[in-house]
Amino acid sequence: MSFEVVDTYPYFRRVWERYGCCSVNVFLEKWIEEYMSLFPELFRLVKGCYGDGWREVARSRVFPRLDGLISSIETAYSNLFSVIPEAYGRSMEFWSVDVEVVFVVYVGVGCGAGWATDYCDRYAVLLGLENIAELGWCGVDDLMGLVLHELSHVVHAYLRGISCKKLEELEGDPLFLLYSEGFATRCEHLILGRESWRIASDGSWIRWCRGNIGFLAREYLRRVDEGRPVNDFYGSWLNIEGRSQTGYFLGHEFIRYLEKGRSIREIAVMDFDEVVTYARRFLLEVAFKNMGRKI
Repeated sequence: MSFEVVDTYPYFRRVWERYGCCSVNVFLEKWIEEYMSLFPELFRLVKGCYGDGWREVARSRVFPRLDGLISSIETAYSNLFSVIPEAYGRSMEFWSVDVEVVFVVYVGVGCGAGWATDYCDRYAVLLGLENIAELGWCGVDDLMGLVLHELSHVVHAYLRGISCKKLEELEGDPLFLLYSEGFATRCEHLILGRESWRIASDGSWIRWCRGNIGFLAREYLRRVDEGRPVNDFYGSWLNIEGRSQTGYFLGHEFIRYLEKGRSIREIAVMDFDEVVTYARRFLLEVAFKNMGRKI
């Protein structure tokens, strides 16, 4: 088994200790000059999340909150170094593969708690401490689920014989995105041996999702057919009817639907056109089977 950890946090911490008491604008420039400049590939990826608007996101949504999150960031950072080796080992054992992975631990501008991508042309998992802290996923159990989820994306790309970047490109199709995120969520649960639903915003989240699966399917399909974004189904900053990250639940149920006739490994390598066809079929079946109003 082979993995590497690129630990950038000590460099961030140095900048924070020097400039954390300064204005957001001053801190942003020092974050660039004395931290991100040391990791140009990371900086390129972070900026790419938002295009030209990344500075405004940093100034308005991320950096003003850091002072209240720094204690949680420290906790998450400490716990990650026990979680990463165990999660990597469990994932590789589950799939009976040996994929070289680089883990990048950093403080960014809200690109996500976890991000499976390519880093210097290698399979990678980026772990954004600022988002991890904001979501409260600082404990070992939540971090284990997070890392397993992102590793499932990595293995998914590996089994398909493509890079993580190529997998991200395929996710530009919202039906493939439903499949990809559902696959990673389902595999996280399979490797854990239980459905954890760490993404739930509160104790009623999973009950609401299950009770409103027909509505979620109809809304997802409506946006697909109208050519509208499905972003509201994913990510902690967006929501559907006040519930965030419902796309992961819907995708998870799609994978379980596929499991009725396929193994999880067979599902991993389904042809793109087949994925899209079955995703639409699943959404239609669920939408019309559960026509009741929202609860």
